[in-house]
Amino acid sequence: MSVTGILIGVLMLVGSLAWLAFPLLKRQDAARKAAVDPDQVAAYERILQTVRDLDEDYLVGKLPAEQYTAERARWMEQGAAHLESLEKLTGKPAHKKSHHAKPAPAQVDTAGQDDAVEQAIAAYIRAREHTAPQER
Repeated sequence: MSVTGILIGVLMLVGSLAWLAFPLLKRQDAARKAAVDPDQVAAYERILQTVRDLDEDYLVGKLPAEQYTAERARWMEQGAAHLESLEKLTGKPAHKKSHHAKPAPAQVDTAGQDDAVEQAIAAYIRAREHTAPQER
């Protein structure tokens, strides 16, 4: 047998073994993903939504700064604990960092946003005051 024939035979053997092993490896990955409890994922998503709601309430002015920082810290700790448990189950990071991540609302300058909202409310009230009584 020639060297070329041996190399082609070895390449065919390696390729066929890889082709046979691929479905087995894919099943193991699917089993690992299925091991994640959907309730844990739902709890983590609820925590994220709660943090978003807190951020929105703070930006609107419904929450004082002290209460906001305390509540946000508490929910962030719970979220970190849930995320850590999800990462342990899957064996890989459950959350990828984004280059477009928004800063925390406590760091956002809201003066310009507040002015625009106040101006829009004032314009709405003026327009409403100038309507006829029968149109209200």
